[in-house]
Amino acid sequence: MATAAKPSSPAAAGGKAWEWEGKVVSPVPEATPDEAWALLSDFLAFHRWHPRVAACRLASGTPRSPGCVRYCEGTTTTPSSGEAAAPPPPDWAHETLLEYDAERRFFRYEMNDNNMGFGLFFATFRVAAAAGAGDDDGEEGCELRWEFECEPVRGTAREALVARLQAGLDGMAARVREHVLAARAAVVVGMEGAGGEPLKLDNSIAV
Repeated sequence: MATAAKPSSPAAAGGKAWEWEGKVVSPVPEATPDEAWALLSDFLAFHRWHPRVAACRLASGTPRSPGCVRYCEGTTTTPSSGEAAAPPPPDWAHETLLEYDAERRFFRYEMNDNNMGFGLFFATFRVAAAAGAGDDDGEEGCELRWEFECEPVRGTAREALVARLQAGLDGMAARVREHVLAARAAVVVGMEGAGGEPLKLDNSIAV
């Protein structure tokens, strides 16, 4: 069932011609759309899958419901041996969940206050059947999609933003792939231990 919050600005309602918009895609041929969505559907579990996010927690609102706000904090860079300078502070942002649709496997959110130079920034995260698949059964795997609409980011070229999003999505895809393959291997081991009786393994980590 789809749920949505009211648009927080004219831009969210579609009243703005965006200067920057685009999409990055990362395939996960080893996972069905449902397997990947079970892992990635939790708006508050971003840090478990994105390699550059160290923390993600509820800041306000009802968990995982449109209108809730999450706080995300990036990983820090450790100074090289011999460097006396302290590491720079981690990136951080508050983000508001605007729409959540489990049936179509996507959620949309808006970035609010942050220390990365972003102004208006809206994004949609999707899990879809692999491009070219004839149906949605996931036999040919799935792909992760990260779509964005935003104002130019201070101090960042558009190409650099796209590369950053792509690297993060590729890292998420790698973690999903590892988890799904490990879960399937555990099922095989469990079946062998149970004398061939199939065991149901829930691969969702949502809490």
